[in-house]
Parts: sequence; C-alpha cells; structure tokens
Amino acid sequence: MSLLLCALLAAARAPIVEGKVGEPGGAGAAHAQVMLAQGERTQMVQTGPDGTFRFRAFEGAATLTVRLPQGWAAAGALSRNIGPAFRGDVLRADFSALARRVVRGRLLVAGQPLPDAQLAAATASGHTDARGLFVLEGLPAGVVEVRIDAPPLTGRVDLPAGPSDVARDVSVSVPDLAALRLARVPQDAVGRPIEDWLASRPLSQSEASGLERLAALVALDPAFRLAMVVPPDAAASGARGAAVLQRYLTGPALVPRERLVFAISEFARPGQLELILTRLEEPR
Repeated sequence: MSLLLCALLAAARAPIVEGKVGEPGGAGAAHAQVMLAQGERTQMVQTGPDGTFRFRAFEGAATLTVRLPQGWAAAGALSRNIGPAFRGDVLRADFSALARRVVRGRLLVAGQPLPDAQLAAATASGHTDARGLFVLEGLPAGVVEVRIDAPPLTGRVDLPAGPSDVARDVSVSVPDLAALRLARVPQDAVGRPIEDWLASRPLSQSEASGLERLAALVALDPAFRLAMVVPPDAAASGARGAAVLQRYLTGPALVPRERLVFAISEFARPGQLELILTRLEEPR
C-alpha cells in the first residue's frame, strides 16, 4: 500500500470537530476565527457564510477558541474543552453570539412624526424625541414588530441577517374602528378637542366625571374596551392627544392598557378626540 493511500485512509478515520458560531437557530457569524489547540499543536479555520466550521482533528482532547468578527458579541463562553476524540468520532461544538443590529429613524403616524413615545421591539426599547426620532439596538433579524405604548399601535421594520446599523423610518397606520371586531355599547361618549389634550388644559368637572364613568364601566366586563376615536384627517394630531388621554386613563383612572384602543372613525366629530365604550364581538 502506497504511503499516499495510507495517509488518505488515516485522514479519513481522523476524528472530526464541527459546529456553528452565531445566533441559535438564526444568523451565523461569517469569518469568525476558530482555533483548535492540542498541546503545542494548533489548527485555525475561518467560519463560512453560514457561520459553520469543521476540523479534521488530532486524536485526544482539545480546546476550541473563537474570535468573533466585528459587529458580533458573545452570548456565552468563547472557549471550551472537547474530547477526548478517537478515530471515527464526530464531535459537535456550537458557540452562541449575537449580531449587533441597530435601526435609527423616525416614528411616523399617518405620515407625521410622533414625539415623546415609548417604543418596544423584541427585547429592545427606546423613546422618540421631540422630532419623533428614535434608536433601537439589540434587534433580531427579519421582520420585527415595533410596539408603541401610547397610543397602542404597532408597526414593523425589516432587518438583515447579519450585523447592521440602518436608517429606517417606522410608519404606523391607525386602524379604522369599523374594521375592528368591536361593537359600540349604548353609553354616552366623552368628547374633547384634540388641542385641549395637546395643550394639557385642565379637565372640566363634567369631562372628568364622564371619563371616570367610562373607566368604571370598562372594568365590569373583560370584553369591554375603551376606544379613543378621532376623525381620519386628524390621525396624526389625534395620536398625540390619545397618548395624553391614555396616561390619564391608565394613571388616575386605573384602566388597564390592554383595555384601550386607538382608531379613526367617520362618525368622530371634526377636531375631537372621543372616548366610547365598546365590546369585543364574538368570533363568527
């Protein structure tokens, strides 16, 4: 048997160490350096586009060490002992890392910036400034839902698989009350000019009584919802006014946030933000 054939057969029987560097079940860290050390002998490979690596290892025990590329952060130990490995063994060693994904932009409601709003997306959170600008960091890849605390609205942003720092606005549309699964409960609405909320004008006695009455009624049935409603042409300013109203309702009035809805409606009076009692309709 030739020396070359013997060497090929020995290499074919050598233990294999393989794994992935990257997000579990997600993007891999391309071009990470992985070193396999056994005593004074070392091997070095670079991960592929999907973050995977593979060694045809020496026999026995070894240490794997990972050096992450720029834009990635460790989500666990980057060094571990493996083995002992014997001929024909295939050992698996994965390393968790997180890609740094940042999105910077404006939060837009009906095309207009929404200032001083609290945002949340996956495990990230942020706050818009007076111009509606925000920064969110630590986001997953793909389409991510962006939730607005007040008024309760959602938008979406699409992020690439690898590390990124992108400028991207998040546009949020206000749902039409007629399209929601809500039926109006026969109770008087409480209306107030949007400008009064934006200017933080004090509530009149009748306005305060009306709001407190609806806040008490919504607690009577888990299917009840308080709908904050504005006309379609006032969606942007109405969103700012609804944020102020929501802080009143969830604060002094003790209404749970999940009982509140913000919507547009043709029946809403011009320039008014109205609060009405509604009930979730039974699924058909």
